[in-house]
Amino acid sequence: MTDQVTHEDLTEAQRAYIEELAAVMTASGMPRMASRVYAAILVHERGSMTSAEVAATLQVSAAAVSTAVQWLTQVSMITRRTVPGSRRESYVVDSESLIRLVTHDTNALTAWVSGFARGRDVVEPGGAAADRLAELEEFFSFLIGEMDGIMARWQERQAQASQDSQDGREAQPNPSRSARKR
Repeated sequence: MTDQVTHEDLTEAQRAYIEELAAVMTASGMPRMASRVYAAILVHERGSMTSAEVAATLQVSAAAVSTAVQWLTQVSMITRRTVPGSRRESYVVDSESLIRLVTHDTNALTAWVSGFARGRDVVEPGGAAADRLAELEEFFSFLIGEMDGIMARWQERQAQASQDSQDGREAQPNPSRSARKR
């Protein structure tokens, strides 16, 4: 078997899962091809693929992959790495990619808060528009604060899991709230 990944290198279950995950991501607002590319790289055992490998896996054109990769790179869901000994690049998905995306979105929300505050300066004080802008500013400020706390707790949890692993103890699962309700 060569290092090149082809459509046939995936099991039927993996190919179906790529499309299933891509549909979920697309339904949440992600571009369809970017969703498919992200899912394919995520499922690949190496967690990285070249553009040619992605195109072969998804059976799409290199141009479609290029556009998707550009979008995924801009939102930090994938990173580019040069393939050693080659001019080709590989695209990498790691477990931190979606965490970086959430952090990126939180940074964007900070700009929104500033924008809502600025908007209140140009509308009638005490009017309906001022009230809407104030509520949005307050909500997004609250959301950012909560996200900061979530990220801090996540980092603590990861550090504890790492310490448990080094100590030879199996990390205890800490199910999400929705999982505990089931």
